[in-house]
Amino acid sequence: MKLLPSRILGFLTGLFATVSVFAQAPIGPTMETNMDKIDSMTQLLYENIPSHVPLTDTFNHNLLNSNIFTSQMSQLGSSISFPYNQHVALHIRYLMAQNSAFYDMLHKRMQLYFPMYEQVLDRYNLPQELKYVSIIESHLNPNAVSWCGATGLWQFMPFTGRSMGMRIDYAIDERKGVIQSTEKACEYFRNSYNMFGDWLMAIASYNCGPGNVQRAINRSGGKKDFWSIMPFLPKETQNYVPKFIAAAYVLSFTKYSTYKHNERSALLVKTSIDSAISMGTIARYLNIPEDEIISYNREFLKKSTPAAESHYLLLPYDVSMQFIASQDSIYAFARREKETIEASKPAYVQKWVPAYHKVTRGQTLYSIAKRYGVTVKQIKAWNGLRTNTAPLGRTLIIYKLQWVNTRQG
Repeated sequence: MKLLPSRILGFLTGLFATVSVFAQAPIGPTMETNMDKIDSMTQLLYENIPSHVPLTDTFNHNLLNSNIFTSQMSQLGSSISFPYNQHVALHIRYLMAQNSAFYDMLHKRMQLYFPMYEQVLDRYNLPQELKYVSIIESHLNPNAVSWCGATGLWQFMPFTGRSMGMRIDYAIDERKGVIQSTEKACEYFRNSYNMFGDWLMAIASYNCGPGNVQRAINRSGGKKDFWSIMPFLPKETQNYVPKFIAAAYVLSFTKYSTYKHNERSALLVKTSIDSAISMGTIARYLNIPEDEIISYNREFLKKSTPAAESHYLLLPYDVSMQFIASQDSIYAFARREKETIEASKPAYVQKWVPAYHKVTRGQTLYSIAKRYGVTVKQIKAWNGLRTNTAPLGRTLIIYKLQWVNTRQG
């Protein structure tokens, strides 16, 4: 683990003195969760809090039982019930069998997206563990697209997304936006919980829709818990909830609850953009990779913010501060780049361009005119011919109307 600066170490020691050594440290649990209000001192503190603290370095699923599982999961303090049964055990074994490359990829994305998930979940007063649904849905890939067209981190269908007020068009697909899609997922969870009064039922509804859940309730004789209606749900949903519980356990209480390569949480902040600008321009001015900015803002399909609209970009904290400090200069830089690009574009005009054709045996003015897309009358006028006979052996001048680049040297 990376050592903390001495000026922070003392503060953190007191801050976490009362926290059980066996409890998972969620990302950014003790600070202001509103990223819009972040300051430099909080940023320094934030970067030095481990994103996860593993509770165990070894794991043997054969030794795991209901008592151990319940004791560990209770440390999360969640309002979601996390029972242990054969279905959950099966998915825990499956997840623990994944290779290290899978978890390397997953933890990189967790460190990027989970801080924002937690902020939105906190604002909606929802259980933080709902963030693991996104892992089941997309493996935290904002570009994920299912066979049926569900897209983004939370896998919204086009109709569902639009019906919930998401913008989905040629320029922007908010299903790929981290904050926008998470807010809509929270709305869906909240509505489903209000409908069924149980979080596992709400999570099942997120997968198969409230209609299927209600039909399963009816077929079960009116029972209102997931495990009772499970046999009456679609097969995918029967596995969906146990998979969610397994993911919450594995990523909280096994060796996979820590990211060994980089223990610091990422911090992205919303940065207001009040005019059209490309992410490449920002990247070039601030000397950072363009792909990095694009990766944070997948909802912009054209890799730029639309004109005549105000938007925000998610940028790393230090990059956002640079942008705000240099905003006028960046917009001026963008205008100069645009002017340079426009000046370098070819300027085309239509001109009559001469071509030359030597008449050979058997050719007629008609066949020559057809070949060049002109008329016999034009060929006669250009060459001073009085008859319709093609003069054998003579080189005729033929003009064609073409677009010519006047900026070529």
